[in-house]
Amino acid sequence: LFSGKSRQVFKDELGVDEDTWRRGQGWALSIGLIILPYYLHTNPGLVAVGKRLINEVLFT
Repeated sequence: LFSGKSRQVFKDELGVDEDTWRRGQGWALSIGLIILPYYLHTNPGLVAVGKRLINEVLFT
């Protein structure tokens, strides 16, 4: 996952439109939401990734 300025550089280099970028965010959010309940008790590392995905999409 990129954050801050590196995320913007990545987005600019891809040259995608805003709708495509938002679809990608929606995909990332859906993956994060799927990870949480499925791996909650078996894979804490992956759950941490899922939480980060959710936080990055919703709060940045």
